[in-house]
Amino acid sequence: MASSDLLPVTGAVRPRSPGADIYSHTDGLAARYEAVNLGRGAPDFDGPPVLRRAAQRAMRSGLNQYGPSAGQPELLRALAAGAAPYDPATEITVTAGTTEAVAVALEALLCAGDEVLLLEPFYDSYPALVRRAGGIPVPVPLVRQGDAYVLDSDALKDAVTGRTRVLLFNSPHNPTGWTASGADLEALAALVLSHGLWVVSDEVYEELALDGPHRSIATLPGMRERTVVCSGAAKSLNVCGWRVGWAYAPAGVTARLREAHRVLSYCAPVPLQLGVAAGLDWAHRTGWFGQQREHYRERRDVLVAGLAAAGLRPSVPAGGFMVIAETGPALPADPMAANEVLAREFGVTGLPLSGFHARPGAARGLLRFAFCKETAVLAEAARRLSALAPAAGEETTADDDRP
Repeated sequence: MASSDLLPVTGAVRPRSPGADIYSHTDGLAARYEAVNLGRGAPDFDGPPVLRRAAQRAMRSGLNQYGPSAGQPELLRALAAGAAPYDPATEITVTAGTTEAVAVALEALLCAGDEVLLLEPFYDSYPALVRRAGGIPVPVPLVRQGDAYVLDSDALKDAVTGRTRVLLFNSPHNPTGWTASGADLEALAALVLSHGLWVVSDEVYEELALDGPHRSIATLPGMRERTVVCSGAAKSLNVCGWRVGWAYAPAGVTARLREAHRVLSYCAPVPLQLGVAAGLDWAHRTGWFGQQREHYRERRDVLVAGLAAAGLRPSVPAGGFMVIAETGPALPADPMAANEVLAREFGVTGLPLSGFHARPGAARGLLRFAFCKETAVLAEAARRLSALAPAAGEETTADDDRP
């Protein structure tokens, strides 16, 4: 369907997303038990100083009011310089974080009742964003094989119906660390093109592809015209609290996306946009992104080794800064209970994956741990978790109903 046929959804009542705030719950556990908090996926170190200096200059010069809704020209130019050819005037939009970019992309693409394919486990905001745009989330599980997750392209094909409209796709993937291979991207592109679907591609971890270069699905033949690429500064430049994201899309979709963005947030923070523009330019010129990837590979290895030594059976992520670990026999299968035991008895918290699965039972025995922390913090967490190792061969009876 052509972009001119995309109609916004109006008059629909958006259902609220149920469930506890697992992030605040985990933060509370960490504070209560003075635990090392590996549940919160935010770095405990700052981004490059060049960002802060540029943002401070902007504030001192009086750039503290509304800016152009589509984005500051400096940042639009920086984004156009770093991506495959997109016109900053008509094809790039700066948003209040990557989550907003995904939200307004869905608003631009969906009509009421359209189905959206999600790779499960999924970033926990996705189903709510789909529903708020009038869509119906359809989860398709990634499959764990050994210490990694893989795409089941046949299951994805089987999930397509006459109402399927969008593939909401995330690579590198939160929370598994799965990163699409060239073959994966080709299979996904073939599916999209054969069924006339659209892709909303969340690439916020694009600079954290740890085992090989990142490739956007939008670069495959025929896919630029059917893809909205969403990303942001939070993960690539270590400024999660700045809420500066962006979306690349064909001009027709961008027009609708910008209208949704204008109504939702109007513009991202102006001084911070200018800080991000300066940071992107500096990082590309100096090769800083490559240096950051090397540091993250080291941190990943420390955490994976520590989890494995504790008997927690981690997956090994190819990208991002998260590790999923199976809790094993020494901890309860219920992830909320397991996380509380870890905090209380061993002084470490992960994040329960309850909100990352459509089927509650699929999250049993799974916790997510973040390695966007100083190496000394990860080493201390591994030291504390080592106390689990003697119990790893013993079955627990606490809140464990596994067969």
